[in-house]
Amino acid sequence: MRTERDATRIVQSWLEEGVTALPDRVLDAVLDQVPATRQRRSGWPTWRLADMNSYAKFAMAAAAVVVVAVVGYNLLPGTGTFGGPRPTPSPSPPPVALPNGSLAPGRYVMRPFSGADPATVCMGGGLMPQCSENPADDSIQVSFTVPAGYTGDGNHIIYGPDPVPPPYTGDSHFGDGVLVIERGANLYSDPCHSTPPPDIAVGPTVDDFANAIAAHPLLDATDPVDVTLAGYSGKYLDLQLPADVSGCGDLSFWPWEPGVYAQGNNQRWHLWILDVHGVRVVVQSMDWPSTTPQRKAEIQAIVDSIQITP
Repeated sequence: MRTERDATRIVQSWLEEGVTALPDRVLDAVLDQVPATRQRRSGWPTWRLADMNSYAKFAMAAAAVVVVAVVGYNLLPGTGTFGGPRPTPSPSPPPVALPNGSLAPGRYVMRPFSGADPATVCMGGGLMPQCSENPADDSIQVSFTVPAGYTGDGNHIIYGPDPVPPPYTGDSHFGDGVLVIERGANLYSDPCHSTPPPDIAVGPTVDDFANAIAAHPLLDATDPVDVTLAGYSGKYLDLQLPADVSGCGDLSFWPWEPGVYAQGNNQRWHLWILDVHGVRVVVQSMDWPSTTPQRKAEIQAIVDSIQITP
């Protein structure tokens, strides 16, 4: 036979395992389930069960806890009848192949090393005899999300909506290039007079490329640091381009091949150099001293949205 002490211990243990405060919606639901007692009129004697003992009090407390527990469980999403089942989320649409032209807001995918544009692989015409095609990179896909106002090149570059500060040396109908996907390869010893082929050989690894940039006497680069992007590890560094590129050959400052050149004075490049299952992949974003903090944050959000499928 259970004693009054047993009942006390059971109820206290039960209460200790639960919460001590309930959300208003749970309490309201409990009150809806418990019959209300009318307020007694003035002058009526208070109803009292004279022989109500402690055991009965704890039994009533236990019953209240059961009601609260049941109602609270039913209010959990997808578990009961109060809120109904949780709606099934609609599947996200697949990314669209990056077009050559204006981009509607949404998610896009590119295959930058598939051979559609040899500029992302090796320069043709014998200009890079030390560079050879790597079939392992052909299947790599890079997907990302862009807001309104951006333009794609159909292969490996996204251009931003802002006008490029003068002097601008790129395609006049594009804004500043804000995202480039490339492999990174050999460097020019003089980026300001970059006549192919590049003359500084660089090995195939992440560290080979990052360390070659950092060690270059004519490149103003930060020290490489460890980084992870899209689930892949690698190195990150910043590269500050010259304040004046007007004295460079054909007004271009071109640090490496295959790659891109400076789009004008004072551009800053941000490089995530990643190891994607043994293939080096370089994610490069760009901005200017005049780029607003809001635009920089928008560009960084594009980078953060990147997913890479080997």
